[in-house]
Amino acid sequence: MSIQKIVDITGAGSFPSGGFDYSGKHTTFAFQGAFNSAHVKIHASFADGAVGTYIPLTDSEGNDILLVSPAVLNIDVGQCRLKFVVVENAGGVPDIEVRIS
Repeated sequence: MSIQKIVDITGAGSFPSGGFDYSGKHTTFAFQGAFNSAHVKIHASFADGAVGTYIPLTDSEGNDILLVSPAVLNIDVGQCRLKFVVVENAGGVPDIEVRIS
């Protein structure tokens, strides 16, 4: 099993800024490192990442997926662009590594 590094989240904003191509299958993501009070959402675009087309991914109950500490997630969405968005950070600079397998 290959565990590819996608991006480091090192502040406020979107990571990677323009998103990345996601092949659309059942995938495991690992978020590890220091969150320092950062809240991270996962956003998807089915319009090739055009401005304004990203929407937050939700869980089975319709709640936005929100990460506040190291976690491993299984995601199953179609082919799209994904990015990780820091929506709140009041406790210092995050240093989060995101990996995919």
